[in-house]
Amino acid sequence: MTYSAGKTSTFGLCMLAYCLGPVTLWAQPKGSIELGFQEKDSGTQVACRIKILDSQGRPQRNRNSLFVRGWNLIEGPLQYTARADTYTYQVFHGPQFSAAAGGFTLSARSSAVETVTLPRHADLARENWHAGDLLSHVPPKETLRWLPAEDLCMAAVVSTQISQQPVQVNAVQPQPADEPVLRSVGHDRWVDSTSFHDSRTGSGLTFHHWLPPTQVPDALPSSRLLVMAKEAPREAGDLPVHAEIQRLWARDVPVWLASQRIDSIQILSDHLTADGAGAATFEPLLEPDPGRYRGPQRAGRLVENLYWQVLECGLRIPPTAGSGFGASPSPLGYHRVYAFTPTLSAQTWWQAIRDGQTFVTSGPLLRAKVNGEQPGKVFSAAAGQAIPIDIAIQLTVAEPVEYLDVIFNGEKIYQARLDEYARQGGRIPAQTIRESGWLVIRVVSERSDTYRLATTAPYYFEIGGQPRISRSAVEFFRTWLGKCNQQIADLDAATQAAYAPYSRSADEFWQKRLSAATVD
Repeated sequence: MTYSAGKTSTFGLCMLAYCLGPVTLWAQPKGSIELGFQEKDSGTQVACRIKILDSQGRPQRNRNSLFVRGWNLIEGPLQYTARADTYTYQVFHGPQFSAAAGGFTLSARSSAVETVTLPRHADLARENWHAGDLLSHVPPKETLRWLPAEDLCMAAVVSTQISQQPVQVNAVQPQPADEPVLRSVGHDRWVDSTSFHDSRTGSGLTFHHWLPPTQVPDALPSSRLLVMAKEAPREAGDLPVHAEIQRLWARDVPVWLASQRIDSIQILSDHLTADGAGAATFEPLLEPDPGRYRGPQRAGRLVENLYWQVLECGLRIPPTAGSGFGASPSPLGYHRVYAFTPTLSAQTWWQAIRDGQTFVTSGPLLRAKVNGEQPGKVFSAAAGQAIPIDIAIQLTVAEPVEYLDVIFNGEKIYQARLDEYARQGGRIPAQTIRESGWLVIRVVSERSDTYRLATTAPYYFEIGGQPRISRSAVEFFRTWLGKCNQQIADLDAATQAAYAPYSRSADEFWQKRLSAATVD
């Protein structure tokens, strides 16, 4: 029998007990079932993530399967043998497939074979969109095995601990890695295993394709680490060091931004989880609009707004995403970034990330074009001229979406509920851009326990050769820098001296940016 969501099968109805010796011991009568998982239309076997719950709602671990936070990795047919009980399960194979759910009852010596089919509702690889997760804490070889089950092409395994070698803060040679890139043989899937997250107080940077030469001392400024990473010697063919802000609320954010060495910002990260539980908590030094965001969606909305402030300063930094797999309750790929690249390789994928030809998502699959162009495009016009834009989207969702937005310079220029958008023929009315700025398209899911969305990377517009630089946004980061300096002033003299050059350089940057402001 072939079935998908919602079906329950029963195999046998009896339960047997055995008396062993003079002491009464009740054996656990066992039954077995084989579950195969296939793509519905093609019949192709697929790897899956499956959670099995017993009648008490307790997650069950399948023998010989990788198991992370209640989820089993199933790389072929599931051979499940367990005590007599009634079980339910949930099966996932990434957001391009419908999930499946069902159940079965095992009794002593019962046996059955079943097939679970998973309908595909999108094929983004055919559209040249390829997904990655930039925050896994599960060992590289295990992360690699999870990729097919989550329909990902890559993941970055991030380390926070480096060897306890003597501190050499001026060294620039990266620490060697045994396997810098792991690849799935015969498939376009890989794991980047040379990523380092600086988790020290005040920091929150992640470096891809670089590991520090030693354990990073507390007194070493995070900005010095950023310089070390970016200036480290590279061999021919090495991927460039990619510097990412993983914690956009960290103390040193305005100093990193001022360095102009940041390649991307993780706006979907471990501060958000699938159900809102177990998320990383934080309080930024400064909020753009204090008191505006409350409740379970606060963290997601606040980080999104902080990212918009970065764009308002005229800084063109693309967004990325990472799930925190292994440390967070979220599965691998819950947060993911899709990069547009017709030819897939590690080099082309990372270049698309740096170019901002991306969208990030925690569920909805949002592909958008503006005037036929992918995200990251810069549109230009002479002073006094306007730029008419046509926005076309493809949207695939597995759960209700609350609304679709077009955001220009932080303000909504179009919003519609999905049913309203459908009544408009699935088209966004034509818009006209009359000033410099940035634009993103996003959709937000109907969830009250967490913030779940998809958003494109920005498009940029320059009228008269002048980018948009908001005075209020620049002042926001200048104030943040002041609070950062106040905290550093409470540290020991040697640490203050180490931070001083970077603080002065950041102050000069934001002063110049303020002088160059084009709007209030």
